[in-house]
Formats: sequence, C-alpha cells, structure tokens
Amino acid sequence: MKIKKKLVFISCIILFLFILIILVSYMLTPQPVNAMMVSLSSMTEYDNNIYLEKSIPKKTKEELINDYEKSKIKILDCFDEIRAKPTIIFVQSPESLKRYAQNQTGQTYYMYWGNFIVIGPKGFNEDVIAHELIHSELRKRLRNKNLVPVWFDEGLATLVDNRYSINNINEINFDALDGLKNKGNFYDPIRSRENYLIAKSEVSRWYRTNGNTGLNNLINGLNKGITFNELYKEKQ
Repeated sequence: MKIKKKLVFISCIILFLFILIILVSYMLTPQPVNAMMVSLSSMTEYDNNIYLEKSIPKKTKEELINDYEKSKIKILDCFDEIRAKPTIIFVQSPESLKRYAQNQTGQTYYMYWGNFIVIGPKGFNEDVIAHELIHSELRKRLRNKNLVPVWFDEGLATLVDNRYSINNINEINFDALDGLKNKGNFYDPIRSRENYLIAKSEVSRWYRTNGNTGLNNLINGLNKGITFNELYKEKQ
C-alpha cells in the first residue's frame, strides 16, 4: 500500500512539474505552446495534421494544399523516404500571426513529441513549405538536433528552396564555416541572406559528391556519437 501511495505521489509531482513547465513556457514564448494546442483551436483541420486559418480564402487554401503536396515530392530529392509527420499551421491574419508565429514567413517549433510548422502569409509557397519540411525530416532522424551546425541544417533546407539561387557551387573554407555554426551568428539580420547563400553553396557541393547515401551515413554516424566535423570532412 505504501508503494502504491508513493507511486501516486511521484506521478502527481511529475504532472505538476509538466504543467508548471508549460505555464512558464507560455509566459515566455506563447507561440510554440499555442501551436502545440492548435487541435483545440477554431482553425479548420485538413487531413494529415494540417490546419488552416478559417479566414484564408478557399482558392488560397486549395493552392496551399497543392503546394504542400508538391513540397513533399521535393523532400525526396534529399531523403530516400518521408518519415516525419509534423503538424502544419497556415496563418494569415495579424491576430493569428501574433498567436502562432514569430515571423511572417515560416518556422518550426521542435517538441520532444513532434514538430509544429507555422507558415505565415509571406511563406505561402512550396519553397518555404519544403524548406521547413526538410528541417522536420532531419530532426526526425537525429537523436539530438544540436548535433549539426546551423549552417548545415539551413544549407540542407535550401537545397529544396529556390528562393536562394547560386550561380556557382564553390568549395568554401571549412574553418570559415565554423563562425556560422550557431544561431546568433548565422541569423544576423545584416548578413542573414549572405549566410544562407554560403550554406547552400557548401551543402550543395557536399551533397553533389555524397548524395543521399552520404547524408544517411552522416546522420547514422552522428547518432553513434561521432562528431560532425569528423564525418563531414571524411566525405569531402
């Protein structure tokens, strides 16, 4: 009986801490929490965990679903199969943007139990959707999202994103990329686009040499504890 009471007490403590974490998270950054709770909202649910704001015109909704289907095909240009099943939320009004999004284009919120992609009005196209789906697909395969530097994560996503076009695919000094491995440097507003182009140039070059097999080997090696630098330089 004492053991049963102890288990109940521990379960209550865990539940309390879980609720407390959600409340604190909501106060600090409400958008990811709102995205996580989208199934309880008034948004229109489409098949496969896709939610669309009701005020989006019917024709636009149809175009978004079509773009989503085309973006899934793009994912197969990088990965051999689609494994991730993120929740995708399309928002348009200022009220919904404030509630769910941190920018008007697109971003992905990573939770232990799944990923939540929010697409704003500036991201209503297959390039942005495919870009965010690549992020989600990579996270599905990696045990720890911090195992890859930001420049590789974003560079991989730009392979299916035609917003970033490069005329030449050149090898970039690997040591120079070290400065773009963290979010603070990579997403610097002044050099953000330039950094995306650098990342696309390097990852395009690497992927052209190593392909899908090399990408899978890189991910498997990371999950086994081998460092990114070791694996990436190995496949130059």
